[in-house]
Amino acid sequence: METREDYQLRLASILDDIGADQQVIIRDRVIEHAFGGNGALALAEAAVFARAHGCTFRYNRIKQQGVFIRAYPAGGRA
Repeated sequence: METREDYQLRLASILDDIGADQQVIIRDRVIEHAFGGNGALALAEAAVFARAHGCTFRYNRIKQQGVFIRAYPAGGRA
């Protein structure tokens, strides 16, 4: 089984490669495993992680999945 650091490294490489208006969807249990803790703590860490990689993070409680989205501002890359 992958460690927390392995998940984060793999996710970081994926987030660095996605283009404008693309997204990466991950399931609830992966969020908790990758960012430690459970619930709000893991979601807060995922949001910070996303911002560090130039993305935004949104969590859908109904679908129980998180979405990392890359959106460049008009005029170029952030």
